[in-house]
Amino acid sequence: MKKTLLSLLLLATTATTPAQTLLFHTGDSTGSPYRIPAIAATADGELVALSDWRPCGGDIGYGHVDIVGRTSRDNGRTWSKAFKVLEGKGKGKEAGYGDACLVADAKRKELLLVCVSGDVPYQRSKVENSQRFVYTHGRWDKKQKAWTWDAPTDLTHHIYHELLAGNVNGLFMGSGRICQSRMVKTGRYYRLYGALCTHKGNFVLYSDDFGRSWAVLGSNVRPCVPQGDEPKCEELPDGSVVISSRKSGGRYFNIFRFRNPKTAEGEWGEAIDSREAPGGIRNEGGPCNGEILIVPARRADGKRTRLVLQSVPAGPGRSNVTVYWKELASPADYDTPLHFASNWEGSFKVTDKGSAYSTMTVQKDGRIGFFYEEEPDWYQMIYRPLRIEEITDGKFRATRSK
Repeated sequence: MKKTLLSLLLLATTATTPAQTLLFHTGDSTGSPYRIPAIAATADGELVALSDWRPCGGDIGYGHVDIVGRTSRDNGRTWSKAFKVLEGKGKGKEAGYGDACLVADAKRKELLLVCVSGDVPYQRSKVENSQRFVYTHGRWDKKQKAWTWDAPTDLTHHIYHELLAGNVNGLFMGSGRICQSRMVKTGRYYRLYGALCTHKGNFVLYSDDFGRSWAVLGSNVRPCVPQGDEPKCEELPDGSVVISSRKSGGRYFNIFRFRNPKTAEGEWGEAIDSREAPGGIRNEGGPCNGEILIVPARRADGKRTRLVLQSVPAGPGRSNVTVYWKELASPADYDTPLHFASNWEGSFKVTDKGSAYSTMTVQKDGRIGFFYEEEPDWYQMIYRPLRIEEITDGKFRATRSK
C-alpha cells in the first residue's frame, strides 16, 4: 500500500525532531523564572511559542514581568533565539505583561496576543483599580524576516464597563490558546473566542475583528461556569462553543448553542463537573490550567472523524501532565454538556515529573505541538511534538481537515 504524503512527512519529521526541546530554562543566565506557555501555528506553518519571564519572581501585580518568544520554521526541529514581545517597566500600569493568550490567523501571517498587565494582583483587583486587559498584533516583516509587534492597546474599560457593566472585579483571559472559528466569518477575519476567569466565574468573549473589540457570548450577568477558574474554549464540529474550566481532579464543561451564529444569539447550558459524569475525567490533579483542542483524525478503518484532547495534570497535585481524549463520532457525543463530559476513552501521560500549565496547537505536519511546564528546579518551559497515534495508542492517526 502506498504511503500518503502526510504519513511520509510524519515519518521524516519524527526521525529528525528531538523528542522534546527546552525552550526557556529557569536558572539560566538571567537568573529569573519562566512560567505560562502559549503556542500557535501560523498559516504557513511557523510555530510561535511565548512565555512569561519574571524578574520580579512572581505573577502579574508583583513587579517586572516580560513576555518572551521563540519561533520554529521546521515543525519544531530547530528554534530561533529568544526575543522580547512586551517588556514591563516594573511599576504602574506597565509594570509587567504576562499570561499570554495567543492565536495565529488562519489566512494571514498575523498574530493576536491578549495578556494581563499592571501592578495589581488578581486577588486584589477591583473595577476601580484593576489588572489591565491589553492586546497587541504581531505581523511578519518580509524585509527584516522577523515579527514586529504593535504597541499594546488597553481594552480594560471596554471589557469591565461596556461589556460586563461593572458586574465583576478581577478578570483575565485564560492563558494559552485563543480559539479561532472554522465556520463563522462576518468581515475580514474568522471569529475568535476567548474565555475569562473572573471573581464571579467564567464568561466567554468573541471578536469578529481579530481582537480589536469584543462582545460577550450569552449573558453578561450570569456566568456560564459560576464555580469556574482559569478557562479555555473550543469550537465543536457543529459550530457550538465548549468551555473547559479549571477545578481539582477534573474540569467543568459547558456548551453554548447558537440560534443565529452570525449575530451570536443563543444560550448556554448548565455547567457539568467532569468528576460527576459517567466516564468523565477524574484524577488526583490539583487545580491547574490546561488546554482543550479538537483535531481531525482517521480511524483504523480509514474513516474521518474528530478527536477532542484535554490536557491537565493527572496528579497527585501538579504532576504527571496528561492528555485525555475521546472521539466525537456523532452529535450525540456533544449535544449536551453532560454527554460531552462523559465517556472519555483514553489518556496519554506526557511527563512523569512535577508539571503544571500546558497548551497545544496543530502543526503543519499534522502533529500536536505540545508546550508545558515541567520540574525540577522550578518550572522549565518544554516543547514536545506528539503524534495522534502516540496519544491514542494507535487507535487513530492524523489527517488534514477538509
